[in-house]
Amino acid sequence: MTSNRRTPGAHWGHRPLSFTKDSTTLRRLLTALNRHYPIDFATISRTVTDALTLQLPLPARAWVDVTTLKLRGHLQLLLCEYDGDTEDPRILALHRDAYRLLALCDVFDEATPPLHAYELMRALAETTRSFADLHERREPDQ
Repeated sequence: MTSNRRTPGAHWGHRPLSFTKDSTTLRRLLTALNRHYPIDFATISRTVTDALTLQLPLPARAWVDVTTLKLRGHLQLLLCEYDGDTEDPRILALHRDAYRLLALCDVFDEATPPLHAYELMRALAETTRSFADLHERREPDQ
């Protein structure tokens, strides 16, 4: 084995980046970027149910943090996918709650008291459930 082979990628030739100008390739890339995948409501429902199940004593902080991370992802996905009518004041309030909770998640860290983290997780779960219900009701109309 040569010395260059010991370093991964050291034997590759360095070439400047080149961007494609081929219209077929660009069209294929744009189609892939605009493709919408179905939302997995079963996974969202399972995560929400787990988060909303009342647990005494409080669950482990690591479990709360992981569940909060999952719920954040679910809520962000639903917010990205939902392009509904925001003229309805209830839907507008739901949007505001969702963005407020997502902003709150950025502030929380390991120093946050466990009860506060648990309550944030439950609030995220309730808002995610409301958005999922809204999205499922809207789905058949399309």
